[in-house]
Amino acid sequence: MASERTQRQIGRFLDEAEEAAAVSDWARVRDRAQNVLAFDPENVDGVAFVTAADRALGGSASPAPASPDNSPPTSSVTVTNQPTSFAGGRYQVKRFLGEGGKKKVYLAHDTTLDREVAFALIKTKGLDETSRSRIQREAQAMGRLGSHAHIVTVFDLGEEQDQPYMVTELMGGGDVEGLIENAGDDRLPLEQAINIAQETCRGIEFAHSRGIIHRDLKPGNDWLTDDGIAKIGDFGLAVSLEF
Repeated sequence: MASERTQRQIGRFLDEAEEAAAVSDWARVRDRAQNVLAFDPENVDGVAFVTAADRALGGSASPAPASPDNSPPTSSVTVTNQPTSFAGGRYQVKRFLGEGGKKKVYLAHDTTLDREVAFALIKTKGLDETSRSRIQREAQAMGRLGSHAHIVTVFDLGEEQDQPYMVTELMGGGDVEGLIENAGDDRLPLEQAINIAQETCRGIEFAHSRGIIHRDLKPGNDWLTDDGIAKIGDFGLAVSLEF
């Protein structure tokens, strides 16, 4: 069985393949999918991406292993049905950024305020009440915190075709987990690590001052701006304390 680190790497390569497929960058799709197959030669999504890329690039796709019901493997991503806008045209989609267990995230342009944002469409199909409550709790907690230099800012909340969405500031630097994984020997330079830790502590201190306890602080929930400034996100397990 693949280690947790290897599984994270596979997940990241698949996310990058999804993003590339959304903009028809098939060479990159094939590259990322082949990285997946180097770790897991029978990965169904990896095979599906390679097959789609080879078809698009005019190459010959490698035979794909049949799934248990002998149907062709399918990717978790539909690359041809990307929406063009949300919220009555206010948010114009520029490209697909990635997909997690509960969200599809797009880079969008807010035409009202003329700025780039991250538009997260919450996937509600199959969600139980606990999961729905977590989504609502995250939105409420982040909205209550307002704007702070070291907390990801929520700009807007709403619904799109019965699916809730959350619009946040765009964190172009990715998360700290990815930063560590891409660093030599999985170690950040000491000064950079100290800066991230200090900025994260400032964000947590502010959240606590507002009665919000995060409860899920980890590198994957600590985000970076293009300039490397750390901001805390994903308040899905947060609780609110009354003082």
